[in-house]
Amino acid sequence: MSDLETHDGLKKHIIRALELAKNDLEEKRQKANFVRIIMRFPQIKAVFAKLRSVHANCDKSGDGRIDIQELSQAMTALFNEGKAEGREPVKSEVVKRTFSLSEVDEKGGGLDEKEFIVMCAIGFILSEEDKGLSTFGGMLAAGDDEYRRAMTDVVTAYLSFDREAKGYFTADEFNGFMTASKRADAARSFLTDERWAELDVSGDGKVEFEEFVYAFSKWVTATERDEDDDDDDDDRDKRSKNPLTQRVRFALQLSRTILEKRGGKVNFTRIIMRFPKIHDVFDRIRSAHKKWDVSGDGHLELKELQAAMNELMNLESTGETDGIDQDQIENLFMLSDFHHDDLKGLDVKEFIVFCAVGFILAEAGGKSAKLNTGERSDADKEYRDAMMDIVGAYLTFDKEGKGYFTVDEMHSAVAGCGKKDAGSLLTAERWAELDENRSGRVDFEEFVYAFSNWVTAGDDVDDEE
Repeated sequence: MSDLETHDGLKKHIIRALELAKNDLEEKRQKANFVRIIMRFPQIKAVFAKLRSVHANCDKSGDGRIDIQELSQAMTALFNEGKAEGREPVKSEVVKRTFSLSEVDEKGGGLDEKEFIVMCAIGFILSEEDKGLSTFGGMLAAGDDEYRRAMTDVVTAYLSFDREAKGYFTADEFNGFMTASKRADAARSFLTDERWAELDVSGDGKVEFEEFVYAFSKWVTATERDEDDDDDDDDRDKRSKNPLTQRVRFALQLSRTILEKRGGKVNFTRIIMRFPKIHDVFDRIRSAHKKWDVSGDGHLELKELQAAMNELMNLESTGETDGIDQDQIENLFMLSDFHHDDLKGLDVKEFIVFCAVGFILAEAGGKSAKLNTGERSDADKEYRDAMMDIVGAYLTFDKEGKGYFTVDEMHSAVAGCGKKDAGSLLTAERWAELDENRSGRVDFEEFVYAFSNWVTAGDDVDDEE
C-alpha cells in the first residue's frame, strides 16, 4: 500500500510539497507575502470561477455537491484527454483520501464549491511534489498557466503564515505575520479576528493547509458589497462593487508605509510648493490623452484606452511582466470614470485619475509591475515623484489609509498644519469641489480629480490669451 493511501501518509506528502514550495521561493530570493497576493485577487478569482464551472459540470445530480463517484468519472475523463501525460493512472485510494481531506466542513454528502477548490489545491501541490502522481488538481494545471499561477499564489499566501512549512500555523504565527510584515497596516486591515475565526474551522487553535484554502477561497470570491451594506448611494455602490476598490485601499496603506519610512510627516504645504513640477507631469499626461484620443472628442473611450495600452506594452515590454490584463484596464476605467458616462469616456482629469490609481496599484504589485500609463516608476523619477506627491497630499487627510476622508478630517489636518498656504487653499469651496456628490466623504479618485484642478488652475485663462 502506498503511503498516499493513508491519512497520515497523505499529510506527510502535503508537508513535503509545502517544503518544496518554500525552498523554491527561497531559491528565487522571494518572500511569501500575503498582502502582495491580495493584489492578485482578481486573477485568482477568475481561476476560481473556472473551477466553479468545472464543479457544476461534475455535479451530475445537481445537488451542489460532488460525490466520490462523480469525481472519479471526471478524473477518468481528464486522464483520457491526455491531461496526465507521463503520469501514472489514477489511483482510487488516493482519490478517496484527497476527497476525504477536502471535506473541511465535515457535513458529508460530497464537496461543495469551496471544498472542491481545496481538493484542487491539494492535488496541485501533490502533483508538484510527485511528478508521477495523477490528481484532479494536477491534471487541471496541464497547459493552463493562469491556473498554475493562481494555485502557486494560494500556496504562497499560506506560507506567509506557516513560515516553516510544517503543515499548520497558529494564532501567534498569524498575528506574528502582521507584526513582522513591512506592509503591517494593510495586513491588519484585512486579517482581522473575524478572519481568524473563518480560518480555524475545527476550533483547535491551529490552521492546516486545507482549512486555509477553504477560507481563502471565500475571501477571494467575496464581493465588496458585503463591506458597504450601509451605503445606498448609487455612485458609491458602483465603486464598492468594483474589484479594484479594495486593492486601492491596500495600495494606499502601503504607500503610507513607504512615505513614513522616508522620514518626516506628510506636509500639504510642501506639496503646494511642488505644484509647478506636478504641473509638468500633468502636461505630459495631457499630451498622451490627446495622442490616444483618436476621435478627437476630448474623451478616451475604453477601446481607445485598451489600444493605447497594448501599443505601449508591445513597445516597452522588457520580458519581466505578464501581458496587459484587459479586465483590470476596464475596471480601472470604470473607477476613473468620475461622471459615470461610459459612452463618452475619460476626459483629461479623469485620465489623470486613471494614471494615479494605476500608479499606486503597480507600486503595490512590486517593482517589476508595469504601470498602467506604460511608464516605469523606476525609470522616470519626475513622473514617480509627482505621483507620490499626489498620494502624499491625499494621505495628509486620510491618515490611516482607509480609502476616504471626511470634512472633519480635512479641517483637522489643516489646523494641525498651521501653515497659511494650506489654510487659504483648503477652503469650504475646495471641499465642495472634493465632495461633488455630497456624500460627506472623499475617496482617493475624487481627491485626485479635484487636485488636478488645483494644480492646473489658470490653464484655461493662459490658453485664451
